Amino acid sequence: MITELRRSLLILIVTQQVFNYLFGSLSRIFTTLQEVPDPLILSSFVAGFILNLVLALQMVYYWNSPTTAPHAKEIGEKPKQVAMGEIPLTATTTQSKATKSPTTRRRG
Repeated sequence: MITELRRSLLILIVTQQVFNYLFGSLSRIFTTLQEVPDPLILSSFVAGFILNLVLALQMVYYWNSPTTAPHAKEIGEKPKQVAMGEIPLTATTTQSKATKSPTTRRRG
C-alpha cells in the first residue's frame, strides 16, 4: 500500500514538472519576443517548447493506458502487470553465470 502511494505521488510530481517546463518555455518565448529581437535565441526557445510539448502530449495520451506487457498475447502467456519504470525479468536476466568472470579487485 505504501509502495502504491509512493508511486502515485511520484507520478504526480513528474507530471507537474513536465507541465511546469512547458509553461516555463512558453514564458521564455514571450519574454524573448518582448525584450530581445534576436531570431536565433527565439528559435532555440521555440525548439525547446516544441520538445516539451511533445513530452506533455505523450503524458496526456498515455495517461490511462494499461500497464500490461504488450507482447504477452504474441507469445501465448498471460499478461503480467508491469509497474512503471520496472523491467520485467526474462530468461536472459535470471540466468546464473556458470563461468567465473575476472574481477578488478586487487589482492595482496
